[in-house]
Amino acid sequence: MRACLLSLLLIAGAPAFAQTHDHSHDDHVAEAEGLRVIHVWTPATAKGADALFYMEIENSSAAEVKLTGGEAGGQELELVGFTYGAAGEAWTVLPGLPIPAGGEVDLEPKVLALRWSSIPADLEPGAELEIEVELGGQHLHAHVEIGAAGATGHSHAGHNH
Repeated sequence: MRACLLSLLLIAGAPAFAQTHDHSHDDHVAEAEGLRVIHVWTPATAKGADALFYMEIENSSAAEVKLTGGEAGGQELELVGFTYGAAGEAWTVLPGLPIPAGGEVDLEPKVLALRWSSIPADLEPGAELEIEVELGGQHLHAHVEIGAAGATGHSHAGHNH
């Protein structure tokens, strides 16, 4: 799934989110040294709940890198994988995910995500948020589209690619 990428605004140390954004293609990609984070999105989430971030990651470098997590609002993002059993869906924190040279990985609902535990403010649909994604020691600043609550994919409304 593809997602628009948006930016975080901070007021008095607490996240505040803008209502509009110019959807240029540059907002959709964070890149450095052969690594690209593309189309980050999350469903709208209430304050105090856990937010899950989904994205595409490409490694065009000559070396394997490891996705280890990230940061949002000064808090750690954990890489989580989903498991299913008699009790239903559960998350397992993963120590990292290798991405081979020339490879790519998609973080998708019900498979893999970056989890932000106990978010400090509501994530409203259409608002803007910036996160850092940690890949092989690199910290890529990625803009996030906040979709509707319960969204299972990204909407391409408002942009073409």
